[in-house]
Amino acid sequence: MKKEFVLILTLVLSLGLITGCGCNKKEEKKEVKMNTNQDVIKDQELEVFTFTNTSLVYEDETSILITKVTNTSNETQYLKEFKIHVKDIAGNEIVELTGFVGDNIEANSSTTISSSYSEDLTKAAKIEYEIIR
Repeated sequence: MKKEFVLILTLVLSLGLITGCGCNKKEEKKEVKMNTNQDVIKDQELEVFTFTNTSLVYEDETSILITKVTNTSNETQYLKEFKIHVKDIAGNEIVELTGFVGDNIEANSSTTISSSYSEDLTKAAKIEYEIIR
């Protein structure tokens, strides 16, 4: 009886070690994609503002556009927000994002703005900015 118990216990422990105790330790690979289209990430000028260091990354089922906005004038400028028109290869608008600033940007100073969208925009062909004062 004792031998049978030891044998069964040994089998159960061996199976547990082989199968991983029923644990599911598979790591999910995070999908990270970047939009490297030159008409998306290129530097742009609009009025007295430049938009530089732009990146568009898709991660965790969200597209995040980050851009550096610089006031190139010699005066403080108020910028409520700017619209970001994301377009496909045919020039059709996919989505309009908002870059909220809501503050003054000092002369020759910069601020970094982030906008997000819950779909993959890494195939977007172009972005255009629109100033909202």
